[in-house]
Amino acid sequence: MSISYNKAILVGRLTADPELSFSQGGMQISKFTLAVDRQFQKDKQQEADFLRIVSFGKLTEFTRDYLRKGILIMVEGRIQTSRFTGQDGVTKYYTDIIAEKINFMETKKSQNKPASLPEIPSNSPEPLEKDANEVPF
Repeated sequence: MSISYNKAILVGRLTADPELSFSQGGMQISKFTLAVDRQFQKDKQQEADFLRIVSFGKLTEFTRDYLRKGILIMVEGRIQTSRFTGQDGVTKYYTDIIAEKINFMETKKSQNKPASLPEIPSNSPEPLEKDANEVPF
């Protein structure tokens, strides 16, 4: 049994359509920002965190074809921190969520999507598991 200590589960809305690119090795990469509401309110104003999500391979193809600005999704993945040294010699850090699984959190009727949505591929080798809380499409 494998235990994962680095697990992030986030629910939020895309702030823009995913940006697609390729790595130097030719792997497809998708990046998008997810606006995730915080559970607490300050002065009755809802606050949100804006988190960069990165996907690779088959999951990138799915994000390209089906994810659009404003869609409510759940992302399961891991947190990854990276660093680089800028041209000014200053080390800079950034944090990404590496997506392993994505689920829609709205019905297609509430998304106003005319076409049916396919099953979402996973970046992991295991088959997708159906959760009791998943919304059927």
